[in-house]
Amino acid sequence: METIPSNKLPNNVPGKYYVTDECDGCAYCASIAPELFDFERESNTYYVSKQPTNPEEEEFLQEAKDDCPVDAIRCEVAAVV
Repeated sequence: METIPSNKLPNNVPGKYYVTDECDGCAYCASIAPELFDFERESNTYYVSKQPTNPEEEEFLQEAKDDCPVDAIRCEVAAVV
């Protein structure tokens, strides 16, 4: 059973990347990878609307994560069994 971090926004699609409630709606992520992020007006936050499906999308999402000014984009690391 997957443990979901309490600050993970509910609109994130399932997958290893997600946005937390630390998001301030700055839109940096959407400017880097607009096909992977979407905006929720009610909470003024962005969320992962599509997980990367190829190396280029993975690179763009990783760049958005690395450069997020409030560090709100996270990546779950699978546990090694």
